[in-house]
Amino acid sequence: MSVAVLITITLGCIAWSLWIRRVTWSCRWEVAATLNIALQGLAVLLMSPLASETLGRVLHELTGKWNVEDYIGHDCYIVAASAIVYNTLGRLQDDDAMQRSFKQYVERPATLCIPLLLATFSLGNGAKVYRADFFTVPTDFWLSAYWILLCGTLTYLLLYGARAMMVLRKDPRSRRIANIYLIASVSGILACAVRITTACFPVLQPWENGKFVWLFACMCGAVFALASAHSWRIKTRWLSMHSQR
Repeated sequence: MSVAVLITITLGCIAWSLWIRRVTWSCRWEVAATLNIALQGLAVLLMSPLASETLGRVLHELTGKWNVEDYIGHDCYIVAASAIVYNTLGRLQDDDAMQRSFKQYVERPATLCIPLLLATFSLGNGAKVYRADFFTVPTDFWLSAYWILLCGTLTYLLLYGARAMMVLRKDPRSRRIANIYLIASVSGILACAVRITTACFPVLQPWENGKFVWLFACMCGAVFALASAHSWRIKTRWLSMHSQR
């Protein structure tokens, strides 16, 4: 399956999920899950070859650096992963405990990562070598450091969220959705693992050429989107049944 098809399917799933969940922007305990979906969609869009050919050229004229749109997309991924952790913790802990845990174990590492990513991005091939698909940019020391830092942070956030989901799935009412979220998290972790491997072993880059990273990243986004839409439809169905009684 081509990258363009994967991106189209993923964005379609995300758009449908956002439409189903459109009223959740005003729901305190649902907005984080919706934000996760929206940011993953924005990240996929910014990382797409179409964005590189259009927005990427405009940003290059403004900044003198290539692939800025990809860097912004990767920042969106970090915030999206943080949002899904926030959503999961909110179902397991009281508000004060959740805020403390989130700030210490999620917000601080994510906030520290973003400027470090900008530094490593700016110093290496990431900002100097143009490719329509950023995954195919040949890595040097700084770009390898960028990928390791980005994917390491995303893996940490996804694992932290997955640990919380393992607790959530003990509740029979939440087990199915938690299991699907775990599948999405594993897909995201696999995308990160592939990218770290090719960054550490550049000889593998021409063979991988971004195709497996795109596959797992798009699976992650699509599965999160579909699971979130399904979860909200179950809740609205339950609420409508009880309101009729």
